[in-house]
Amino acid sequence: MAVGAKLRAIRTRRGLTLQQVADAAGLSKAFVSQIESGTANPSLASLKRVGTALGIPLAALFEGAENGTEPAGHTADEPGEVRVVRRSRRKQIVWPGRTTPSYLLTPDLRGPLEVMLDVLEPGHRTEDDERCMTHEGEEFGFILEGRYEITVGDKSIVLEEGDSITFPSRLPHRGRALGDRTVKTLWVITPPSF
Repeated sequence: MAVGAKLRAIRTRRGLTLQQVADAAGLSKAFVSQIESGTANPSLASLKRVGTALGIPLAALFEGAENGTEPAGHTADEPGEVRVVRRSRRKQIVWPGRTTPSYLLTPDLRGPLEVMLDVLEPGHRTEDDERCMTHEGEEFGFILEGRYEITVGDKSIVLEEGDSITFPSRLPHRGRALGDRTVKTLWVITPPSF
């Protein structure tokens, strides 16, 4: 299902009007309508604002079915449930304007943390424009392959393979792949925000 159709379905299910969502997101009613109809090309920041207004994480707009998980040692009803996400059954998140997906490594976004494997082609950015993301919580990033430039607040930092970074997610941030190789990064975000 397309992103706009998902947004419309969620809004309708929750009994919200376009105006209520637009007001909560700080966007115009016309723009929210265009997002829902698929005639607008919104930034991830705008989609996050609409998602927040609807009470859903950004990644819920781009994900398919739940990750294929299986119990590992406990039943689903027990506290401390252990679930395994097999590599072949990871949930892919395809972002607008990007050719490579991100992968949700946690079973879903209902727990206290979110773990993502992000794959960026050379020159690609984590945002589709010059704006930065902000949200509540804390992030940890680890560079698995390649070179990655992250801007946090007013500082730009180049990270090499094996480097890691931690920062409060309330600071504006964005990243991009450097060089001529695919970049793979691992992100742990708490609480889940995408």
